[in-house]
Amino acid sequence: MLTGGTSTKTLTLLTAAETNARLHENEASFAVSRRGNPVLRYDTNNLASNSPIEDDSCCVILERDAKNKVKGDLVFWGVFDGHSGWQTSRLLSSSLVSYVARELDAVFRSAAPYSDLLPSSTATSSSRPSIWSLFSSSSGAPKPELDVYDPIMQQAIKNAFSTMDHEIVNAPVRLLEKAQKEGKLQQLSSSKQAGGFGIEHGEALSTLLPALSGSCALLAFLDAGRNKLHVACTGDSRAVMGVWQPDGKGGGKWRVDALSEDQTGRNPNEVKRRSGERNVHVLAHNSIQSEHPPNEANTVIARGRVLGGLEPTRAFGDARYKWPPGQQQELASAFHPGSVRGPPKNYHTPPYVTATPEVVTVDLSADAPKSRKSIGSFLPVSSAEEPVATRFIVLATDGLYDRLDNQEVVSLVGAHLSGVRGPQTRAAVLAHSTDTTALSGKSFAHQPRQEPTRGEGEVYEFCDSNLSSHLIRNALGGARREQVSVLLSIPAPLSRRYRDDITCTVILLGDPSRDGEGGSGGVYRRDDAGFDASFKAKL
Repeated sequence: MLTGGTSTKTLTLLTAAETNARLHENEASFAVSRRGNPVLRYDTNNLASNSPIEDDSCCVILERDAKNKVKGDLVFWGVFDGHSGWQTSRLLSSSLVSYVARELDAVFRSAAPYSDLLPSSTATSSSRPSIWSLFSSSSGAPKPELDVYDPIMQQAIKNAFSTMDHEIVNAPVRLLEKAQKEGKLQQLSSSKQAGGFGIEHGEALSTLLPALSGSCALLAFLDAGRNKLHVACTGDSRAVMGVWQPDGKGGGKWRVDALSEDQTGRNPNEVKRRSGERNVHVLAHNSIQSEHPPNEANTVIARGRVLGGLEPTRAFGDARYKWPPGQQQELASAFHPGSVRGPPKNYHTPPYVTATPEVVTVDLSADAPKSRKSIGSFLPVSSAEEPVATRFIVLATDGLYDRLDNQEVVSLVGAHLSGVRGPQTRAAVLAHSTDTTALSGKSFAHQPRQEPTRGEGEVYEFCDSNLSSHLIRNALGGARREQVSVLLSIPAPLSRRYRDDITCTVILLGDPSRDGEGGSGGVYRRDDAGFDASFKAKL
């Protein structure tokens, strides 16, 4: 029985079989055997709390164009945590990779604007862009390939994010200008049909709703040709990597590397960036200038939220934190009268939210882990045992990290890969990893956003073959099976009081020099032997 306010609701508890079916409903696992590609496998799953779910995700594999000097796959995984609706996250899942691919293509072709970042051989040091002070070269040296330089690749990803968000936020503005030019504004605002949209109902919805709703975005991009991983984070979804560290005695532990930093009002770096306070660490590493005047320092972040309302400080959409105040009212009266909230309190110098991500690059060839012996078994793709992972990456929306910290996540995956099965104590599982390493390289103790009730005894459960399902189960209670069942038995929208949507992708990496397929093959559903996830796209 649940109690909320003055009312109570009696729930029917899901059985163990129904609980498992719910957890496994949306899971998928893919084996990858691509020539020169270090990806061995990736597992995905999502669990809704909202109805419909506001999270979304994607995986896209492209190939470099045959004309490129460097060959290899470009693999993208994204998780998108929507809020105030599903429209923005859905659009990101279908389109963000295309925006990034367009910018990367310009980098690979050494085209503008990225070619302009390279100084000419006659340029003086004072005329060179500051980014290139790191990459000075001798006079007459051949023009380098732009994708060698991490800052250029990172800037391309940032440009793609910013461009897509600009188009999302400004699409309704362009539609309004079109309606005004064609004399249809009065028809739109006075129409009773379809909620006041008139004949432009479908077009208005498709442009307005992705702008009004919002979404965080976490995109991991693996460049197999360069053996590098780029992780771009806008918002508070999180990426963490486990790296196998042998101990020289036949064993080892998984090192926990944080690949993103939560961008919320609880993050001091974000607060200082938003409130206009100067911060040496932030300015040195992120080149972020103060964005609002000092007299807004006490209102930009209130109660840990942007203007007291929005939790992530960076997001796609959320146009009510970006549009000029007068424009918001004009759009609302024209396209959705009476249904669009006005700007927040203390709304003076928009935009207050940006979609520009922080991008972290990992050289997978540096500090490459040695191969480890296989312990336990995996669900096979064929009769042969799967290759052994020496790294893995976990991408997940904040619904997972509300209940698990980075070390727990890496320990749970690492222990699973080591063959651990059945109920386990916290101490036994955490023994599989080292402390978390932050982006600055320092160790820190991260706590989950909602402190779970772990207690003593066996708290984790190892019973799922899909690694994402494994993490989701343990976020909800793990070995405390009744707790898991209760949380999954609560229907929407009441469930949102107790848990958020969760979307998770786990990627296993190994030796890129192993044999694999070329062309468009080499990707298979592990949980459906008849499924061939081939691809033909090139970049």
